[in-house]
Amino acid sequence: MRRRHLLGALALAIGSGHAGNALSQEGFETAAAAARSYDDGDYEASAATYRQLLDEDSGNLDRAALHYNLGNAEYRTGRLGHAMLHWERSLAIRPGDTDARANVALARSVLDRRLTDAAASGDPDTFLVELLGSMQGFPVWLRQTPPTRFAWPLSAFVLLAGVCWTLLTVRRGRRGLLLTVLGLSLVATTTCGILLRLRLTVSPVAVVVQPGAALRSGPGHSFPQLAALPEGLYLELDGEGGVAQDGFRRVVAAGIVGYADGESVVPVVERGQASR
Repeated sequence: MRRRHLLGALALAIGSGHAGNALSQEGFETAAAAARSYDDGDYEASAATYRQLLDEDSGNLDRAALHYNLGNAEYRTGRLGHAMLHWERSLAIRPGDTDARANVALARSVLDRRLTDAAASGDPDTFLVELLGSMQGFPVWLRQTPPTRFAWPLSAFVLLAGVCWTLLTVRRGRRGLLLTVLGLSLVATTTCGILLRLRLTVSPVAVVVQPGAALRSGPGHSFPQLAALPEGLYLELDGEGGVAQDGFRRVVAAGIVGYADGESVVPVVERGQASR
């Protein structure tokens, strides 16, 4: 079953969702109830039902679709961080979902506006927060791009470089043109190779799901606060990204290593049941 959730003129880029196509009869009915609640404007009830379906984890659910729809409902309730978390979880399962990508892009534009407003208001954390926001574009794009997007061009440029080199060794004509093409092919090959390596070694990330989450210098509330993190911000997980003592995660923000409450900063990659 395919289902489209339209978020309307408020968010034109957030267009469609899917309620799953591999549900049991009970799961189908529950998903249908969640969709009806969404259509009726009861987004809290819709989100609660989608969370229930994800928590049940019966093995026959289209989790990518459920995360997508839950993200839509969370966005409608004003929980930007939770919405981005679930759209990202949908993309982690189904990287080619253009709707989820469009939603994330729109949500990031909302975050950017919030950072701009914070700067205009003279927020004391503005500098660090703006730095955190400005450094996220490339890592987010890199992580959301399937490795094959870099692997295919890499293979093509390697082949082209090999052809040019072969022609240079067996014939003398058009040497300048062949050298130019060879040089460009080597540059492109190197670039694709670097991007592919970065993509394969990109650090796991977490999303700030609560407004004003504190980034602290150590794993506990007694440690000094380095910054108040805006909802929807992405943070790299240091090491395994597990929860440190006192329920704090070790994270990296713009090169700064710190600790954030495990309830406020949730990893995109699920461990066991879906975190809320």
